[in-house]
Order: sequence, then structure tokens, then C-alpha cells
Amino acid sequence: MASHEPNRPLHRGPSMKRGAEASAAQDISALRSALMVREHLGFRRASEVLGVNPSVLSRRVLALEDALGVSLFQRSSGGARPTGAGERFLSEVERALELLAKAAVRAGAAGRGEVGRLRLGHVWPVTAGPAEAVLRAYRRSAFDVELELRGGSAPELVAAVLDRELDAVLIDIEDAPPGLDRLPLWAEPWLVARSLDGPDEPLGHAPVLCAAGDDWMRIQKLVADRGGARAGVRVQMTSHDGVLSLVAAGVGHAIVPQSVAHSTRASVAFTPLSGPAAPLRLTAVWRNDHDNPALRRFISQLRATPLDAGAVIKPLRTAGGRG
Repeated sequence: MASHEPNRPLHRGPSMKRGAEASAAQDISALRSALMVREHLGFRRASEVLGVNPSVLSRRVLALEDALGVSLFQRSSGGARPTGAGERFLSEVERALELLAKAAVRAGAAGRGEVGRLRLGHVWPVTAGPAEAVLRAYRRSAFDVELELRGGSAPELVAAVLDRELDAVLIDIEDAPPGLDRLPLWAEPWLVARSLDGPDEPLGHAPVLCAAGDDWMRIQKLVADRGGARAGVRVQMTSHDGVLSLVAAGVGHAIVPQSVAHSTRASVAFTPLSGPAAPLRLTAVWRNDHDNPALRRFISQLRATPLDAGAVIKPLRTAGGRG
């Protein structure tokens, strides 16, 4: 067989070479076979390792050489050694196959949502409570996923989901439009935030402050349902932390979800909001046609994670407190 002929002349024509380049030169099996011959310095030893007939291995490598237009091996009765051109080619093939294997691993990880990017929107802070627990658990399970957060009002965040600028948002279920998928997560009561040094005056006697991204119409309704004036709700062009800084300074009150009380400063006290129950019902919302494996992994984790808002609240000031 030609596999043991030293310095075998190659027979090829221009059209044959071009056609073969589209097949044999891209044949991963042929490339791996050539690497095995190079490693074991012969077709017979390589064929034993691969579990194929030596003639089959020889034909496979010959087809590769014909496609490339170069002799990869110097063949002799004692075995086969790479030519200079063969050694350069096979060294590059070895590196390329290593990159291919790594790419396959990365592709599998991306398909499982273990790498990639997840863009989440939120109205209320995610620095405490169930939201923080969810993000920490997700981070542990998908460490190589790039996690991006965007705060904003519910209408802004829903628009970003519809425009595929965000993968999912955490909003109140009342703000979730019917055209998007949703997963109810947890409910938590509203609390009144007051300055620790301020008087325990009824809700509405002092301005009620809310952040720029808050649903101020809902906060107005919560105030009005409890006898306060809608006009007393003042939007501050700052974050929730900025609003609580104003509350701590005695500028006014604020109405916040229960989980916010777990992460704020000691100079702000919280009491339950009196009146009819109207909890904040946090819901994950996303497009069902948004094909992001990292999103699918996140939603699967949410479905499997028990969430308890009541377990994260710190002691409230209740003596003399009034909603």
C-alpha cells in the first residue's frame, strides 16, 4: 500500500485540489488521524490506537495530503515522520483543534445559560430581602454570566423588555401587561418610613416623599385611602437611598416595601402602613420569545426557589407608632 512508500509523488490537478479542499481538508477525522500518526511515528501503531485498519488510516491521510497539495509524512518501512511542512501544519492543526474543543465547551455552557449576559430591571432596591437572595443564588449557579441591573419606573422597564433592551424585570403584578409572560414571586407589605427623631404624626401630616422611579400614583392612592392628601406626595429626583436620607433629616415620610427596611440606615424607623391590605406583589416579567439561555436559567431558578419576604425584616418601631 502507498502508505509505506517513501516520498510518494502526489497526483493532483487544479480542479481536483479545489474540490478536495472543500471536503478532505475540512475533515476533522482526517486531521485527528494525521495527528495520531505524528504522535506514534507510524501508521501501524496509530491504527492500533484508533482501532482501525492501517490501510483505512493510510487512505484517510493520503486524501488529506492530496487536498492540501503537500506531503505531511516521510514514509519508510520503519514508520512515518512528519516532513518540515507537515510538522508546521500539524502543529497549527493541534492548536486549532484545542480551540475547537474549547469553543464546543463554551457553546454548551452558553446553551445551558452558564455564560452570557442577563439584563434585569427593577423598580425597588435589590440590596436586601428576597430580591438580594435571588440574585446571590443566581450568581452562585451562573458565575460566568455577566449580570446587569437597571433601575427605573415600571412603564420604562416594561418598554425596555418589549424592545429587548432588558431580559426581564421585577415589578408589581399590577404593572405587568397581558402580552408578557409573568411569574409571581412574593408579596410584602408597605411600611411607613419616618425619621427616628421625628414625631409619630399621622400619615399625611408631613410630605410623603418618593423617588423619581416610584409609582407615585399608587403611593398617592395609598395615602388618600388613609385620609391623607394626594397633593402631599412629592416626587424627589433621586434614588430610594436619597429619599430615605431626606426622611432621616426630617423632611417628610416615605412609603416603601418591607424589604427596604432591612438595608437602610439606623436613623430611619419603619412602622406598618395601616388601613386595608395592599401588598406589593413582586413579579418577574419577560418576553416568551426572547431566546436567551441565561434568562431561561434565571426563570427556572426562580420557579425552584422558595421566597419568603417575612424572613428579612428587622425590628420595627411600634411603641406609639401610627400608620
